[in-house]
Amino acid sequence: PFGSFSPVVLGQHSQSQFGHFCPNNHLPQTMSAAVLNVLGRQLRGAVPRGCRSAMTQTLAEPMAWNQTPAVVTTLPNGVRVATKETFGEVASVGVFLNAGTRDETKETAGAVHLIEQLALTGTVKRPKAKLESEVESLGATLSMSSGREQSSYTMSVMKGDFKQGVEILADLVTSPGLSNLAKEKEGILRKLEEREVPTRQVIDDRLHACAFRDYPLGFSTVGPYDNIGSLTETHLKSYVDVNYTAENMVIAASGPLKHEELVKLVSASFGSIKAGAPKSGTGKPYFCGAELLYRNDEMGPTAYIAVGWEGVPWRSPDAVTFMVMQHVIGSYKKNSGLVPGNISGNRVINNVANKMAVGCADSFEAFSCFYKDTGMFGFYIECDEVAVEHAVGELM
Repeated sequence: PFGSFSPVVLGQHSQSQFGHFCPNNHLPQTMSAAVLNVLGRQLRGAVPRGCRSAMTQTLAEPMAWNQTPAVVTTLPNGVRVATKETFGEVASVGVFLNAGTRDETKETAGAVHLIEQLALTGTVKRPKAKLESEVESLGATLSMSSGREQSSYTMSVMKGDFKQGVEILADLVTSPGLSNLAKEKEGILRKLEEREVPTRQVIDDRLHACAFRDYPLGFSTVGPYDNIGSLTETHLKSYVDVNYTAENMVIAASGPLKHEELVKLVSASFGSIKAGAPKSGTGKPYFCGAELLYRNDEMGPTAYIAVGWEGVPWRSPDAVTFMVMQHVIGSYKKNSGLVPGNISGNRVINNVANKMAVGCADSFEAFSCFYKDTGMFGFYIECDEVAVEHAVGELM
């Protein structure tokens, strides 16, 4: 999977400082193969052949960890209901949708951001003031978030108010406040222009845009959005109608509740949602090996770097291996943590902290992103502009 990679560099630097490492894409492939081979040999040697399947089954069995098992039911319309009973006074419930920026088009780019901002502005049944008053009277927390492939509406309530919490979520999902766009749009756009997005999020966003440039998976999640000013209520309604469908919806809850109770509540509130029409196949996004450099002298002497290689999907047998590789490389922040980096047992951290006797990076972090049909594995670095070569060289 490491045949090509996409680096993104932001800060005061020249192309020659980073470009030296770009043509050499054999090191990550060698590293990946070595890690896979070592892990495989250690696991095979540590567990007798006849005990491996039994050990896996034991580790996967919830009762082995004194946990109640998760129970899943699929309603006739395709909505899935999942519960995990716990013991306490607070229950958490959420509606999770298989819909995100990846489901936008070039014409509707930014629709997910607008829907997220409009989520808590009220519905026909519950105007904003009534919604806020109702949630506050329950002592509950309510939030909506969106990403590249999923969106979620979540709520935490006391166990006695669980039914009302499900009704509120159903109202928000089945009747989102799209009609509030006209009066809220100006404020949303102004907030989008004025907000400060962490550099780490910007780099991650640009890395996806560089790697998946010709596909919706590379669309921005933090902005700016080219056509957001021209989007109308009709555009948002079209997005909701196509993606907020029964087969794309999972209602999950954890707390002092019975599975049958939630199934009954969901059937009443979400049972009328219809299944959507089959989507035309878009195919796996092509991972484009490329390089993006952006110089900004106003950002000071720190360079912000991200390098990513094509990874694997969530359901790949190698997904766990990539997670292990991420933790083997680890993360580091200078002058923080219980064990100083210059005496760390992690070889990568130790080399970075001791490079040139003063260290070559202020921080770094390995990451692994998984999607339906692809993924991205790589690392993020913050270092002095003169140490870019050393920092990237140690991580690669």
